[in-house]
Amino acid sequence: MTAHRDRRLLAIGSDVRLIFAGFGLLLAVGLVSGVGVGWLSSRQLSRVPEVQVAQVASDHSVRESVHDAWDRLRQIAQLDWRSVVEPRNSAAVADAAPRDKKDDAPAISAAEASRRIAEVRQFSPHRTAMRAETDRTVDAMLARFEQQGFDLADLRNPSGQVEVPRIFLASLPVDIADVNLTEKRKRAFLKVMLPHILRENERIVADRERLEQLHQRIQYGTALSMRDQRWLERLAEQYGVDDGDTAELLNRVDAIPAGLALSQAIEESGWGTSRFALMGNAVFGMWTWIPGNGLVPESRPEGETYEVQRFKSLEHSVAAYMRNLNSKASYREFRDKRAVMRDRSVTPDSYQLAGTLHRYSVRGPDYIRTIRSIMKSNGLDQFDAARLADESTPLLSTLDFFGKS
Repeated sequence: MTAHRDRRLLAIGSDVRLIFAGFGLLLAVGLVSGVGVGWLSSRQLSRVPEVQVAQVASDHSVRESVHDAWDRLRQIAQLDWRSVVEPRNSAAVADAAPRDKKDDAPAISAAEASRRIAEVRQFSPHRTAMRAETDRTVDAMLARFEQQGFDLADLRNPSGQVEVPRIFLASLPVDIADVNLTEKRKRAFLKVMLPHILRENERIVADRERLEQLHQRIQYGTALSMRDQRWLERLAEQYGVDDGDTAELLNRVDAIPAGLALSQAIEESGWGTSRFALMGNAVFGMWTWIPGNGLVPESRPEGETYEVQRFKSLEHSVAAYMRNLNSKASYREFRDKRAVMRDRSVTPDSYQLAGTLHRYSVRGPDYIRTIRSIMKSNGLDQFDAARLADESTPLLSTLDFFGKS
């Protein structure tokens, strides 16, 4: 009995030892595992700063690259655009960015950069044009044209078509009225005005081409996009056409022959020597009844309130003249005759179209005879075939990224 109890106690003791041994083994495994995990974690954590530093350095590099690229874009927007004729709109702008300190111009916002680029393109889509100042002299201007190999005599040569260089002056040379040589003064006036007339015709023709496409789509019953509808509405408003009548718009949105425009500019400005032309860029003698918007003629009859309208630049003057012929009811006969010529695939003829402008001046038929006489004696009708030189080269080859003179 006693022996049996002793064996039972030994068995219990053995079981207890086994239990404690198991707990000890588990504890040992847990400790080893904990130490191992802790050691591995410490090694991983020791590497984290390096990874973070590398990542931060990489992010910083990317940010610097992005900022550098954005600054370059803003610098491009701030370029002087020497190849563009852009009249100064205010003295404040001129004072804020003097030509000899343009490299010191402060940074501008992205919105301002976009606005400037859009404004440049609006004034002149041809970035290869020469920038010209209002105080240019006749000699300097003629020399610039000669450097381009441009001779008016070539335009009168029926053997071929000569391209007119894209040189646009904001105003007439200030000394044009002081030039004693008649032939020299005539040559200067024609060379200043012809590029402006051809460029405005380019813009009108571009609008006409788009208008023709929209007109065809309307005839076929194709719906226009909202963008095309808005463009058509703006064009109709500019040319005084109601209800988006595209057929009537096609009668109005068309080029003015260069010979006719030059002849009228000569007559109305006295070859660029009149007070209105020199002080207000008014080369076509257009009137305004808004006080202060023009120059008062010295011979204006008592009781009259009209003024000779002045313009910011020759570009604005030419655009207003062409819009006048293309929109006013007084010149309906002119537009109808031009449309007939176009329908017959005949190039609009300056001499023939001049006969429709009896309402342009109070002189009526005498005015037409004068215009035709000027046209024939100076061979200006031969300028109807003149065209501007094509835009040269790519934008990147003409930009001055380093702001050098």
